[in-house]
Amino acid sequence: MVEDDGGKVEFMALNIKNEETHRLARAVASRNGETVTMAVTIALRERLERQKRNPKAGLADWLDELTKRTAPLLKDLPPSDKIGDLLFDKETGLPL
Repeated sequence: MVEDDGGKVEFMALNIKNEETHRLARAVASRNGETVTMAVTIALRERLERQKRNPKAGLADWLDELTKRTAPLLKDLPPSDKIGDLLFDKETGLPL
C-alpha cells in the first residue's frame, strides 16, 4: 500500500503472459502518449461500454471467430441430409 493525498491506495498487479497483448498495449500507449496501464484501462472501459450498449456484441464476435476457425475443418463433410446414411442402416433405421 502507498499513501496518496492522505489516503491509502492499494495497487494490484495484472500479469499478462501473452506477447501479442504486450505488443498491442505498447503500440496503443505509444500512439496516444499514454502509459500501458492507461491504454489497457481505456481499452477495457470502451469494450465494457460497447457490451453494455449491445450485450450480445461479445457473443457475436466470439461466434464469428469460432466460425472462421471451424469452417475449414468441416468443408469435407457430406451434406447434412447424407449424414444419416453414414450413421444409420437404411433398411432397419438402427445405428451402424
